[in-house]
Amino acid sequence: MIFKKKTVRHNNLKAEYDQILLEEVDHARREYRQAQDSETALVDARVNGHMVQAQTDMKKACFSYLYKEAKRRRTVANGPQLYRSTDE
Repeated sequence: MIFKKKTVRHNNLKAEYDQILLEEVDHARREYRQAQDSETALVDARVNGHMVQAQTDMKKACFSYLYKEAKRRRTVANGPQLYRSTDE
């Protein structure tokens, strides 16, 4: 009993933070898609879109970072696919 490993708490903690990470990735993906749609709409309306384009690039960088972190940690989503190509 003295030398028993305490892996149960570690696994529960990792699973909890993995779930939080997946939620953040999904939220960032939705924000990035919305920013892309806004940028497209404003470019079509011939509005000066430098600020909108910068915000879109920032959201893309945030999503890419979170996605790569989830991939590095080998976190798997049970729900919908996290990343879909823009060819859809």
